[in-house]
Amino acid sequence: MRVVGGRPATQKKWPWQVSLQINNVHLCGGSLISHRWVLTAAHCIFGHLEYTAKLGDIHLHHKSRMAVIVPVQDILIHKDFNAVGRIVNDIALALLQFPVNYSSHIQPVCLPEKTFLVQADRECWVTGWGKLQESGETFSADQSDRSSLILQEAELSIIRYEKCNQILQDRMASSSEFVREGVLCGYNDRGKDSCQGDSGGPLVCEFNHTWMQVGIVSWGFGCGRKGIPGVYTEISYYKDWIINKLNQASSLDPACFLVLLLFLVLPLGILVTL
Repeated sequence: MRVVGGRPATQKKWPWQVSLQINNVHLCGGSLISHRWVLTAAHCIFGHLEYTAKLGDIHLHHKSRMAVIVPVQDILIHKDFNAVGRIVNDIALALLQFPVNYSSHIQPVCLPEKTFLVQADRECWVTGWGKLQESGETFSADQSDRSSLILQEAELSIIRYEKCNQILQDRMASSSEFVREGVLCGYNDRGKDSCQGDSGGPLVCEFNHTWMQVGIVSWGFGCGRKGIPGVYTEISYYKDWIINKLNQASSLDPACFLVLLLFLVLPLGILVTL
């Protein structure tokens, strides 16, 4: 998915943003969560292709002096991921071949505890290098399949999955269950959205001056369509899965855990009303 209706990001604003690439071609987004681990969407992973991760740069193609490109050593996909009919358990972890050094341009994003539920209507941000407009809409042909060359950002309002499912059922005139627990949705009535190429990237919210990733770009009906929210894997729902996988490799990031402990100690009501 792409960021539709967004604006170019500035250097160092989203230092956890990752471009997952194959043969130097951008495929999906991702987020750095420790020195060697990148969080992304399971539907971004295809067989045994050789992936690389580009970090520390808002430019998709050229490499700034602060950018780092690291081969991906291994990828872990949720064992219950399924993309047949309805995408579920759309989460994966990519292990980098070597740890990256943190800098002003490269920093991990923190993750919520499993008990944390981001509040409906909370304003959060999605970022990515995806397409700048949905294919099939009326616009010049030379833009139809073009991704952004500079990282884009867009502000979205959070919709909990229960309401999101009702919205999608109404818009699609269907009684099908489109989303269930384990996802959340994001919407902007000014046509801002994620799209092809943004998949796997982060949806982040700021809490008490700390950025926390609450979602992973997963899927949607088109991009930026009126009244139709985009769907995101909810991080807190999969926190145990993430921790278990990271623990196996002993690659947890201490700095992030200090922040997570703070969130764990504070009453949940304080977190969602900051």
